[in-house]
Amino acid sequence: MRLSEEVWHTFFGSDYLTFSEVILSPERTRFEVQRMLELLDLPPAASILDLGCGQGRIAVPLAQMGYRVTGYDGSSELLEAARRRAAEAGADVNFLHGDMRDLDFDEEFDAVLNVGTAFGYIADEEGDRRILNRVRLALKPGGSFLQETENRDYKLQGLRNTWNEMNGRPVFSERQFDSVSGRWTERIFWFEGSEKKGTVLNVRLYAATELIAMTRNAGLQVTDVFGGFDFSPLKADSPRMLILSKKEQSRWRANM
Repeated sequence: MRLSEEVWHTFFGSDYLTFSEVILSPERTRFEVQRMLELLDLPPAASILDLGCGQGRIAVPLAQMGYRVTGYDGSSELLEAARRRAAEAGADVNFLHGDMRDLDFDEEFDAVLNVGTAFGYIADEEGDRRILNRVRLALKPGGSFLQETENRDYKLQGLRNTWNEMNGRPVFSERQFDSVSGRWTERIFWFEGSEKKGTVLNVRLYAATELIAMTRNAGLQVTDVFGGFDFSPLKADSPRMLILSKKEQSRWRANM
């Protein structure tokens, strides 16, 4: 199963762009960029891979600061928006369209970022393991991998159907969690005029212990775990999960 066949491919399109701007605000982006730079302590003009870059909300400001940024994403619609925003900002970003499982870099980046829940959408866990292995290969020796995603313990506390208002529109979310597969399914409905529209979010929610173990098994050394970009300890009531890991200086390689 590849790009055009998986549920996430239809989820991350024009409708996602419309609603995500409410959640991924400029204020949130500025805060997260500042905090990730504090954590990574990168040299000037460091090379950064924004893996699952979406509409470029992290890649563009990093490029404006002088970092050499590559944005990689599976959604052509989001990448189109990212290229437009980079051009408007005068930011030089190399945006690439592709499947994370096919990432093909060899020790090219000082840091790889995977933030904003840009992991777990593909159909099988083995594919996620492959992505982490590919991340390790893409990092220079001593490079850092920063992953920020949902905290499963917290997310499951909100396992109920909800109504929200987003961009002035009432949005209904019907939520389910499969305890065997670990997958969260959210069917989202809203109206545009008299037309009812909908989309489906389906993502593998990993517990912290699972994701830490997968990261280590990929050959990365986990150095810090936080409950988000505020650098608080990860607890059951932390909405987010932030994991920092590093590639050792040796040229050990995980099995692909």
